[in-house]
Amino acid sequence: MVEAVKAELESQGEVKEVKQIVIEEKTAEEEKEAKRAEIAARVAAAKAEREKVEIVKVFEEAKKKEIEEKGATSHYGEHQGITCDACAVVPIFGYRYACKSCASHDVCESCYDAWAGGTGIMPNKLAKQTLSTHPADHCFKLYKDQTFKSVVKPAGGASVKSAPKLKPNDNCDCGSGKKYKKCCMNK
Repeated sequence: MVEAVKAELESQGEVKEVKQIVIEEKTAEEEKEAKRAEIAARVAAAKAEREKVEIVKVFEEAKKKEIEEKGATSHYGEHQGITCDACAVVPIFGYRYACKSCASHDVCESCYDAWAGGTGIMPNKLAKQTLSTHPADHCFKLYKDQTFKSVVKPAGGASVKSAPKLKPNDNCDCGSGKKYKKCCMNK
């Protein structure tokens, strides 16, 4: 009988050892699965970041193209009396963008860049009107109106200085050799 109990205890010890090995194998498999899930999450995050950078590049190229089409300096200046609805700066200085789908929604160039073609952010710090803060709800275009004052002179070629105005005691331009006041001043 002692031997039967002893044999039973030995078999129980072996069962415990087998159970312990199975538990260790499960733990190792769970750790591997956790590592795989972590790596997959990192890969997905890196892919999403890469896609976002690509979208921003496309947006910046479209912005440059729009500015070139409208004239690089024709819309750059001070928009007096116009407030940026996103950051509440008054007046908007630089490029002004108006939303095509909202009644009266204007943003400055820096907020337009933050909007990034509907993939960025669109705050409503002014809060004077109800506007969607969801970037995809807006479609902006370069805009100017009668409040606009250009700070860049148009590039219309080299400006020619006019001849200096003659004073009465200067020699006359006609070539007579007389003073201007005695020759051509009263003609």
